[in-house]
Parts: sequence; C-alpha cells; structure tokens
Amino acid sequence: MRPSYPLPPTPPTYDPNAPERVLGEWRRSMTSPGFWLRVIFTLTLYYWIYWERNKIVLTNRRVTQHIAYLIGGEERSVSLHNITEVRIHTPPLGVLLGFANVDIQSMGGDQAPEIHFQALERAAQLKQMIFAVQDQMRRQMQR
Repeated sequence: MRPSYPLPPTPPTYDPNAPERVLGEWRRSMTSPGFWLRVIFTLTLYYWIYWERNKIVLTNRRVTQHIAYLIGGEERSVSLHNITEVRIHTPPLGVLLGFANVDIQSMGGDQAPEIHFQALERAAQLKQMIFAVQDQMRRQMQR
C-alpha cells in the first residue's frame, strides 16, 4: 500500500569534493498550537505597545498627539487658538477601509505640520470638531 503523502526524493550520493547545495527546507507547521500562540502574543503586543498608545486627543483647549515607542514615547500639543489648517489626505486604500492621513498646522510653525498622524479613523470628524470648537471659542471671546 502506497502512502498518501509524497515520498521524499532519494538523497544524492555523498561526494566530499562536490560543493554544498540545499536539498530542502523545513519550517514549523502553521497548524501547530505554538504557532498560533506566537501570533496571538505578537498581535497583543502590537495592540498594547503601538495601537492603543498612539492617538490624537481633542479637548476644549488643545489637540494632543500621543506617540508611543517600544520604550518611552512622545507627546505633541497644539492650542486650538493657534491651529490655522487641518489637512486630510485619503489614500485610495483609505477610501475603501475608512482611514486618512491628517496634518495639523499651527500659527508660527514652520512648513512642517505640528501634528502628523497616518491612517487615522474618522479624520473628517476630527477636522469638523476642531473647527466647531474654534468657532465656539471665537463666539465666547466676542461677548
């Protein structure tokens, strides 16, 4: 009775003078529980280290970007009074999947945006909220 899996090729005869060559490669099976535990662990680390800790927070006074690294992080804030421009660039894949790149420019800043965030969900809503809060601030100052 013949086995259902393919038989390995017969190994070549040993020749000490022949150059080394690859006869085959073997890897860990993707169907093993260990493989999937590593995948879940890696995705959990990505979520905890990168995705969860990288965000933009809008308050009634400022826009703050939290940037997380493996160790440490960075925070950039721009006062709503100083925001002059909010640019949204939606790449083709972003149109399909619902994300866009956002650049927030402030007064007195150089040409580079103060806040730059790639692949932000609900980017248009952020822009609308920034301008709505700015309008409320202006109305309050006129009173």
